[in-house]
Amino acid sequence: MLRIDRWAVLIAAALVVAGVGCGEQPASAPSGSETIEVMVPCGQVGPFSEIVKLFEEANPGVTVEWVPENIVTIVTKILDGKERPDVFMSMGDLEMNAVEDAGLVLEGTRTVYAENSLAIMVPADNPGDVHDIADLTKPSVKAITIPDPDQNSVGRHAKEALEKAGIWDHVERKVLFARFAADSKTTAAKGQAEAAIGYYPCGVEVHVEGQEPAKPKNLKLVSQISADLYSPFGCEGAVIAGAKNPEGGRKLLAFLETPGSQDIFRKWHFLREEPVPASTG
Repeated sequence: MLRIDRWAVLIAAALVVAGVGCGEQPASAPSGSETIEVMVPCGQVGPFSEIVKLFEEANPGVTVEWVPENIVTIVTKILDGKERPDVFMSMGDLEMNAVEDAGLVLEGTRTVYAENSLAIMVPADNPGDVHDIADLTKPSVKAITIPDPDQNSVGRHAKEALEKAGIWDHVERKVLFARFAADSKTTAAKGQAEAAIGYYPCGVEVHVEGQEPAKPKNLKLVSQISADLYSPFGCEGAVIAGAKNPEGGRKLLAFLETPGSQDIFRKWHFLREEPVPASTG
């Protein structure tokens, strides 16, 4: 059975994330300019903060007003009708499917603009001696944390990978489901789980305001999970039905696919089957 104290940790972490979002609120648009409203998942703050500068430079008089927030929270607000952004950006397919199934994606605007992938992360000292997905069955691994597969693309595809690797039945009893993807990383970084499965880009680099990509603290990325073990998925965007500036939303989505934007996504490790960096702890 899962121990109560482990669940308490995850619940507390979820409350913290839900309360503070991504900790960054960009400035509002100047009066009289065209505004494009965007909701951006925390995991894409790094690349998007660079891309938006290029977009505004290429489109004088246009201001992107963007709000970074946890992807689960973004989806909930859109489905509840509390938000109708011009552009909704997602970390994967599950979240976009939920919004599209609710009839809230403007027809013809769903766009896959960057690759995404899965990785295994462990506490810096790697107490479970984990080096690849097969090691998750070791007795030394007491707990594995993954985001809730019903609410997160990373959780859905992580469970798929564990099943396809033939080890789900062996590890299911020690899997802890976190509501937010960030909670899995935090739990492992604090040594409260021997391994976490998360988005590969988030395990390699994190965003620090005004700085180049930085390494996650107290966390080591040990393996990128083979793409053969789960269905391919990518970061997706769409214009939301009822948005104030749908044409502006279309223009921004198209810009995400330009060579300059793609170079930035690659810089932030939105790639599949990329070699794991030599030092990530």
